[in-house]
Amino acid sequence: MKFKFFDKINSTNTYLRRQLKIEEFEVIVAKNQTDGKGKRDSTWISSEGAALFSFAVNDNYELDEKITIFTGYIVYKILKNYIENKDKLTFKWPNDIYYENKKICGILCEKVRDHIIIGIGININNTDFGIFREKAIALVEITGKKYSVQGIIEEIVSTFENEFHSLNREWESILHIVNENSYLKGKKIVIQQNGKLSKKEYRFLRVDRRGRISIIAKGDSDELKFTSLQFKVI
Repeated sequence: MKFKFFDKINSTNTYLRRQLKIEEFEVIVAKNQTDGKGKRDSTWISSEGAALFSFAVNDNYELDEKITIFTGYIVYKILKNYIENKDKLTFKWPNDIYYENKKICGILCEKVRDHIIIGIGININNTDFGIFREKAIALVEITGKKYSVQGIIEEIVSTFENEFHSLNREWESILHIVNENSYLKGKKIVIQQNGKLSKKEYRFLRVDRRGRISIIAKGDSDELKFTSLQFKVI
């Protein structure tokens, strides 16, 4: 595991995407990102005190949608060790970690040639969330303690690397943990299509073996499954 550090960069994922040669598990770390992105080009507030980092893995393990969920599982596993009220920490499909109703971590995985770049942003010691103040939370706010950002990054990447090659073998048990600790468990959602929310309400069922979200509407007998889905929790 090697590290490259930047005080300021547009995006750690973008930096790796632009490299002609990508080395597996070389970690790019930034104090600030000027163009941090989430899934579907959503904005990620990237201020100093957060863990902002990316690394890549070789794309030869038939990972499909598993990689984002596996990354979330690893982050969830590590953050849980720092939090007393562990049941308040949950996984929100497909790429976020929540504490109660606020986001503490976002993940963005991107396929680039023969690699998958994994970008992670975790609110650790940062508390300036701008317009997202009501939707975000940091570890320091949960525990009242400040942490070594570098230490948490190293812990996440080393745990990821140690467990990565057994991903497929352990997939069922990983899915069980993800589903048992899902933010969407017991919640109703509405689907968003073409910028509009549907009137029909759905209930979250599970994340399936292929990493898809499975939902069902009241009165329906058939569940629907999606690899990608825009939705709103109601």
